[in-house]
Amino acid sequence: MHVFTPVKLFFSRAAILLMAMTLALGNVNISEASNNGDSVYRFLELTGSARAAALGGNHVALNNPDATLFFANPAYLNADAHGNFGLSYLNHVTDVNMGFVSGAWHFNDIGTFAAGVRFINYGEMRRADATGTDLGSFSANDLALTIGYGRELATNLQLGIAGTAVYSSYDEFTSTGLAVNAGLYYFWEELNMVVGGAVTNIGYQVSRYDNRNEPLPLDIRLGISRRLEYVPLRLNVTLHSLDRWDMETFRDEGESPSFSTNLFRHLTFGGEIMFSENVHARVGYDHLTNNELKTNERLDAAGFSYGVGIRFRGITFDFSRNSFSDLGGITRIGIQTYL
Repeated sequence: MHVFTPVKLFFSRAAILLMAMTLALGNVNISEASNNGDSVYRFLELTGSARAAALGGNHVALNNPDATLFFANPAYLNADAHGNFGLSYLNHVTDVNMGFVSGAWHFNDIGTFAAGVRFINYGEMRRADATGTDLGSFSANDLALTIGYGRELATNLQLGIAGTAVYSSYDEFTSTGLAVNAGLYYFWEELNMVVGGAVTNIGYQVSRYDNRNEPLPLDIRLGISRRLEYVPLRLNVTLHSLDRWDMETFRDEGESPSFSTNLFRHLTFGGEIMFSENVHARVGYDHLTNNELKTNERLDAAGFSYGVGIRFRGITFDFSRNSFSDLGGITRIGIQTYL
């Protein structure tokens, strides 16, 4: 469908303005969210895509992205995502359940829009007073609705912006919040390489649990992926948590980690083997997760992940498994198609 040039210019300039405002807000909020351990709505950090989870986590520069990835980087939204609809489900540790639903629509000369819902149910928990007296049970839930928009700024260069409304309920305590994500995505055709970046979860609480203000889990990420020339293998590397350099864990025992230790804790690695257009095998590794959860100094599977993607008659099935050492593992199942 044809759209007048003024409309096209409006969406382009609006997206660039929102991107600039988001980056400015990100700089303001870095000091407030310097420690994600003190932040609220931590479920926003969880990986929703089974493909990304198998590759180690929320990569921001994956090749051939689908609409389910726009939660991590809204710049993934492009014309190829039109009509893409995806569902994913994960059973977290201690039987916490989480689901993702997303869909995308492209409009010529305007851009690509997407909508998605994330929900998490923590199950029934027992309530007790200070003396241990059983007072029954209560439930806890988190819900987030995200609207995203992406458009091409120049050849092979995409910009994306997304807004999220959050509702959180833990027994009689509730909280609501607003967050913004912004990202860029560039496909370097000559090198068959993708470069991407995203600033996520910039926002604030509209209403608080107990009148105490808590920052959102701000994250700044940069990523790169490249397919090897003579091997059907694509490698992915993402630098996460760039808003805070010191990535200390309890194992440091009060000592500041070295430069190399800090650097590797910021890195997530992934590899995707393409046996054919319809069958992909994936592996990933998150060094920070390994450092935080490994049980001793021996080789531990914490932080490692694997999975597979299979396309059959227009439907893609994704499976991933992430290890959390003695805490167990997380299995994600995803399905997507074009409607």
